[in-house]
Amino acid sequence: MVEDFEQDDFDMIDPTAKKVLVTLSQFEKGLLVTVDLLHKKTGLMPEALNDAVRHLSKSKLIDIPDPTKKHGPYDFSTVEISDLGREVLAKFG
Repeated sequence: MVEDFEQDDFDMIDPTAKKVLVTLSQFEKGLLVTVDLLHKKTGLMPEALNDAVRHLSKSKLIDIPDPTKKHGPYDFSTVEISDLGREVLAKFG
């Protein structure tokens, strides 16, 4: 899958989204990260965090296990980095 992702694709990712992706990569594989923990680790406000998660999810770099579940001002409750996200960071990050 990472073969379909190029350096230009990685370079076009918003810096805020990259920050979220790098933060999520610090958690062990398979661990669902709560919105509260992600907010605490990144320091991002709801709008910026929602935008970053939306962008990363569309790019298939992260997974939102239950997209209908929301938490407060956030459009999600838990997320996890996908295998593709880990591969992309290993190759380009």
